[in-house]
Amino acid sequence: MTKFRGWLSVQVAKHPKRVVLVLIILFNVLFITLSAALISALSLRGTEGMNFFHAAYYTVTMILDAGCIESVIKDIGTTGVALTITCLAVIVIGMITFTGAVIGYFTNILNDFIENASAGNTRLYLSNHTVILNWNARAPEIVNDLLYSDNKETVVALVKSGRDEIKKEIEERLHLTIEKENAVVSKKADTMGFFARRRYLKNNKLGNNVSFIVIEGNIFSQKQLRDIRIDLAKAVIILSNDPSDSAAEDGTHSDEGNPQAVKALMQAADIVSAGNASHDQNIIIEITDPWTYDIVQRIISGKELGDKCNIITFHVEKILGQLLAQLSITPQMTLVYDDLFSNKGAAFYTEPVKTDNEIGYIRDYLSTHENAIPLALLTHNGESFFCFAANNHDDIDEEHKPKSSGYSVKLNDTQSECKRVIMIGHNSKVEEIMSCYEAYISCQTRDKQISPLKVTVIDEADSIRWIDYQRYSFVEETAELDLYNIKKAFETIGRLLFDTEEETSILILSDDTELDEYADSSALMYLVYIQDYIKEMLRKNPGYDKKRIKTIVEITDPGHYDIVKGYENVEAVISNRFTGNIITQIGEKEAIYDFYKDLLSYSSDKAGGQSKKPQLKKVSSFFKEIPPKCTAYDLVRAVFEASVSSAEASQMQHPALVLGYVKATGETIVFSGDLSEIDVSLEAEDKIIVYTAFVCNPY
Repeated sequence: MTKFRGWLSVQVAKHPKRVVLVLIILFNVLFITLSAALISALSLRGTEGMNFFHAAYYTVTMILDAGCIESVIKDIGTTGVALTITCLAVIVIGMITFTGAVIGYFTNILNDFIENASAGNTRLYLSNHTVILNWNARAPEIVNDLLYSDNKETVVALVKSGRDEIKKEIEERLHLTIEKENAVVSKKADTMGFFARRRYLKNNKLGNNVSFIVIEGNIFSQKQLRDIRIDLAKAVIILSNDPSDSAAEDGTHSDEGNPQAVKALMQAADIVSAGNASHDQNIIIEITDPWTYDIVQRIISGKELGDKCNIITFHVEKILGQLLAQLSITPQMTLVYDDLFSNKGAAFYTEPVKTDNEIGYIRDYLSTHENAIPLALLTHNGESFFCFAANNHDDIDEEHKPKSSGYSVKLNDTQSECKRVIMIGHNSKVEEIMSCYEAYISCQTRDKQISPLKVTVIDEADSIRWIDYQRYSFVEETAELDLYNIKKAFETIGRLLFDTEEETSILILSDDTELDEYADSSALMYLVYIQDYIKEMLRKNPGYDKKRIKTIVEITDPGHYDIVKGYENVEAVISNRFTGNIITQIGEKEAIYDFYKDLLSYSSDKAGGQSKKPQLKKVSSFFKEIPPKCTAYDLVRAVFEASVSSAEASQMQHPALVLGYVKATGETIVFSGDLSEIDVSLEAEDKIIVYTAFVCNPY
């Protein structure tokens, strides 16, 4: 009964007109059935040979056309009074009372019902669903990533306005994702036999497992929040406004706090922490400024939430700034993060454990499991968790007894090469990007005279003066940029690309304060100009290795992805997709946020500090000898044992776990599923993806 009520409440919220139609049909069927039964039961003169089905047919014809009464009453002079009165009553009730007054009355009721359902004034009987309060550009990515979940998902969005537009946006987004994913699956199955192909398609085709409900109303209303059952939701996500929402016509942007999000948090926390609410619910609130963060911290400390409610502050600009900084330093990590941050393919999962010995746990786990890769020991709210990279959560517990192959490798003590970044444009995350660069330098610098990172900023004159890049010692120079006279910047770009030896990345930022209709416009224009210039310079320098130039373009609209991917050696970072995916992951498993914070940041506040994250290591420099062909499981275990052996000998305890590899051609493989079934053949110019620590040496 509970499941039926839940299903019915979803149908009422999503398709109120359809529910009303079914009720009208049922009422008509019941009325006709009772009328036919009465006429048939009378068995008076003129109806002696009329069974129930005849009576039902004649009842319908009399309601539709009063003249059809002659089919029942052949002669009014010889027909009984009771039958005549019954037939006339059927006509009156069916044609006049029902068709007129009753239908008119119920039409008004049904109109009110439909309006109330659309406005969210009907109560949903749901549990273990995801609630989104407010709407911004990251919200569609949160919903879209749930397509890859192993379970059926229900998402309820309570928004201030724009219900129809949001519903249409999500329907198109999900449809496009399913279409693209299934096209890839179908292409892979083309070479298979008939039965193998059908089996492969059945097991791998993506279906729509997301029920999405949009309710237009007041996100601060206790009644509406209770009606969408946030007290039983597995996650409540409170979204901030996009920077473009507060952009003035002159392009300026307000950095004031977000009181709406704070108010929504207070309401949600009050309901979620109530006595009848579920346990271990996650409330995720996006933070975009220090004022909002301070207020949220006061709310957390002021409420005794216990195990009812976990409030997680998600620093949007900080996370995105760190992410863009990392990817500009190592562009090939873009595809790796795109895979690992999503529910699609390999992803990060957490599992509670009872141990404080990270290395011992990893060693024991790898000896009995081969479907997941253990990464790090986490401590959250006094409990211990282990983070894994796996295809799904069930793979973590699936035990095997891998055969000992005796496979081993020897590692070098590799040092990071000096890198150069050309940052073009600006957005609200620039300060966080520069802070991350500073932390990276602290973690990589051993010789104070040699900086592992050199940055050049090319931007509009007003932005350069406003941000004051000269305060950063690693910023070698700044150059003014004019979108309508961009050739002024080409001299600087050409000199840095073709007259220096460092590996160079170009980071093109999307101005997130632009109005929605102009989203990514400046970034795409910069890309067109710069790629044309690079193409011309390569034509003049045919011996130059074009793979040395990597371009990272930040875009906020996923619809621009294909435009960017049309250029060679260019990676698109869909910033809203990355953050949306991370929020989805946090909503499902709270402890994973601590893992992400460590993964995206560099520890530089104390000597010997460290942060762990996936890194790309060139095979020829990471290994003392090129590893022979092996399975992914053999490689993971051999690299771990080699790193631990050297770490234990030097008391440095920095295990290395292989997550996959990147071929010299650019093909990226992230391990997932049964590692013993994945063949690995590495060459000197390939790079392996290693999850290990950065050891900080601040100066």
